[in-house]
Amino acid sequence: MNNILFYILIILMLTTIGCFVLGYHNAGYLVGFIFAGFSMSVGLVYSVKNRKYTHQYWHDDYVQRRQKTKEKE
Repeated sequence: MNNILFYILIILMLTTIGCFVLGYHNAGYLVGFIFAGFSMSVGLVYSVKNRKYTHQYWHDDYVQRRQKTKEKE
């Protein structure tokens, strides 16, 4: 899934640049708007996934430290 989203973003970016270079400014703005919205959406999805992973790591670390302190007592 990572590669597909990456390739879609690259294609949208190149299409936007190509539209502006060829003089199709309205199409360039439209594709650029789609590119910006799609890239923000993809960024938010991966941000949420990273936040869940980070929280799980911190939680596991906290539980392990709590167990070690209880064993010492």
